[in-house]
Amino acid sequence: MRRAQDAPALSAADVSERISAIVAHEEFLFYRVSHGDDLDWVLGASEDGYEMFCTACGQRFFEKRDRKRPAKNYLHCPKCLAEISPKRWRDRARLEAIQFAFHTWTRGEGTDIWFRSFQVYMNRDFENADKYDVFEYCRVCFREGGALKWTRSRSWCWGVSDWKPVKKIGLKRWHGSYGVTRDDIWDGVTGDDIWDGVTEETVQGSCLQYAPLFLVQLLDDPIAFFALFCKYPAVEYIWKMGFARLFHDREHGGGALFSRVVNLRATRPDKLFPRLDKADLRMLRGRMDMHLSAIVDYIRLKEADADGNRNKMVEWAVQIDSWGGDFWQLPARCGTDVRGLLRYCDRQAGRRKVRLPDVLQELHDYLNQLDRLGVDGGDRMPHDLHEAHERLSARERKMKNAPLNEKFRIRRHLLRWMCWKHNGLFIRPVDSAEEITREGEQQNNCVAGYARKHADGKTIILLLRKCSEPCKSWHTVEILPESLTCRQCYAAGNMPREPEAEAFMEAYLEHLQQVRPRKRQRKQKRSAA
Repeated sequence: MRRAQDAPALSAADVSERISAIVAHEEFLFYRVSHGDDLDWVLGASEDGYEMFCTACGQRFFEKRDRKRPAKNYLHCPKCLAEISPKRWRDRARLEAIQFAFHTWTRGEGTDIWFRSFQVYMNRDFENADKYDVFEYCRVCFREGGALKWTRSRSWCWGVSDWKPVKKIGLKRWHGSYGVTRDDIWDGVTGDDIWDGVTEETVQGSCLQYAPLFLVQLLDDPIAFFALFCKYPAVEYIWKMGFARLFHDREHGGGALFSRVVNLRATRPDKLFPRLDKADLRMLRGRMDMHLSAIVDYIRLKEADADGNRNKMVEWAVQIDSWGGDFWQLPARCGTDVRGLLRYCDRQAGRRKVRLPDVLQELHDYLNQLDRLGVDGGDRMPHDLHEAHERLSARERKMKNAPLNEKFRIRRHLLRWMCWKHNGLFIRPVDSAEEITREGEQQNNCVAGYARKHADGKTIILLLRKCSEPCKSWHTVEILPESLTCRQCYAAGNMPREPEAEAFMEAYLEHLQQVRPRKRQRKQKRSAA
């Protein structure tokens, strides 16, 4: 049984050397003015200059001070000539801001291969210390038959914890405070290597020797894939058969679907896809749009005997998957089988020249409307689905707006005195909730959002029309009930009112101020009587 302590020895110096070979980051030249030491009164003053430390070459040296060229203007290290950022000695905290996770591979005993992850940041206390502060926080041992993983942590309070085994094998990233995740840097070089993380040289003779290294470029977590490869050698045949994309779907929440399609415990390649025959595999191999969910839908269509044409069922499966809803509960709700439902939806799609997902969504909404309205025995598969859906939608809107329309009728009766005709124009209160919604759609504005306020008497919405075109929307008006002043009067698209409407509104507001006193007098007389 492998233990975390069985990992090959890898010193911090070796890790730092590997990091320096591939990692490029900002280098600093720290400096401070050196005026001598405590023995100046005996030995005399030392030469005025800078004490410097270069993080690029790791040298600590003394540089003569030049008043015309202060250290803050340095662009290169005087010793190694590397590009640097000059910083004062007290700014060493900038080193700790350079943090990343470093991942490397090492060979173990026999066919074992180890994957190791390190937390790395530049050492703030660089005096008599390595350039990098390296802490190993994760180890994964790949071996014949599976993989083992251990993690540990460290803190300023409790120190370094012991290695603890972890069941879930995968890439462990370095997550900091406030959800910040450090960058992942992989040991390796680009060029002849198939993948930057592990080279063919490294895996030669190991349990990963025959692993598809190029495949991990498609994956977000190559460590989990390598662990799966070690546990189930049949993985090699799946990608050789042209289904490498299934592993990408698997790691993005498709684990359950993967198990329904693929049998990784199969001892023979022809048993890897127990629910698909050779003709299915040849057809699905070239369909890059057939992801796991679509393949599962195809299998279910095939088992339900939806159609004898495989290509037709593939197209159905792709479109059902693109819809995103639960297709398999629709046949029971419609009182038919899968074959009948799909043929019906095909006819509806051809009638309106739309795609199958659009018909499925409309059918789903239509069935929900029947359930909400409590229509028992209704036609669940009408001859014209779109027309039936529109008719039911209008009925549902009418029932929903019924309480509001009652208030609208009362308001229309109370606001009759605000109707007025002048110079070929007329204005009147909005009639119903349907009309204010229609006005908003025609005028491309938000007046429909004022329906509740108008019904409750908190505002007054009026429609300004031309006498020659009484049914055509022209301007929408909002009047404040208390002051009878115009708050809004806009043309279509909330554009400024036209000059003709401007003149009408000036006359209309004067008319309201004249009409309202007489209305109040009549009300007072009725109260006195």
